[in-house]
Amino acid sequence: MLSQLKRKYPLKEFTTIKIGGRAELFFTPSKEEDIIRLLPKLAQDYPLYYLGGGSNTIFGNFKGVVVYTGNLKGWQIVKETYEGVYIEALAGTPIKDFYPLCVEKSLFGLEMLMGIPRITVGGAVAMNAGAYGREISSVVEKVIYFDPTEGVFKAIKPQFGYRSSPFPQKGLVLKVLLKLEKKKESFKRVVAKLSRLRREKQPLSYPTAGSTFKNPPQGYAGKLLQEVGLKGFCTKNGLCFSEKHANFLVNRDLKATFDDVLKILDIAKERVFREFGIVLQEEVKIVGN
Repeated sequence: MLSQLKRKYPLKEFTTIKIGGRAELFFTPSKEEDIIRLLPKLAQDYPLYYLGGGSNTIFGNFKGVVVYTGNLKGWQIVKETYEGVYIEALAGTPIKDFYPLCVEKSLFGLEMLMGIPRITVGGAVAMNAGAYGREISSVVEKVIYFDPTEGVFKAIKPQFGYRSSPFPQKGLVLKVLLKLEKKKESFKRVVAKLSRLRREKQPLSYPTAGSTFKNPPQGYAGKLLQEVGLKGFCTKNGLCFSEKHANFLVNRDLKATFDDVLKILDIAKERVFREFGIVLQEEVKIVGN
């Protein structure tokens, strides 16, 4: 058990943007018993952050416990009907692991997430990840999660919002029941088309944390950032709003720090508010200081 709990642990390699300080504690549970025994005790003394693939997270130094779900992987088909397939998946399961099954059975509902680097089931559910007009909430039937305050597992069908869910406030997502829909079209062809669109519009050749800001009701965050002159804008350490898509931060030279992140976010929010009166909200998770 203690080997799963590490102190002053570096976090940089656990994010796709390759920026990170250290966590006071880093906990890697491998089974339900690990969670039951240790998480309630940790929650009494520290703030918790639940981490999947780190595709939408940027860390500073975090004086708490990062609970990494990377060892909680696996899935199984629990029911198959004419209309679709029900799959139960552990939180740390990468979304890309479902690709062969979806190709084989023409199952839809996760195609829009297939090209997002390192995205996991738990992470996708926690932020209601989506792209190209569809969100994972459309295929979530049930979530089993651990409430560290009460020390028990619970099951709900969550209510989701735009890039939001009841998690992590309610606790650690452990398992998710997904219902994928059978269609008479090629999953492989659809994913190839979406991947082509993603490559054309997003800076996938650099370390990035995905969309930086949520789209406000008044329009698109990328368009607003471009109109205030931030497309291609960089800090001195090479943290830039991409030339390809202004709402993507890229760590161009792998030298950017957490301070660069805080600085560039403040500049963006200030300029957009001054010009348009719109308050941008981060989609990327900023953790620590």
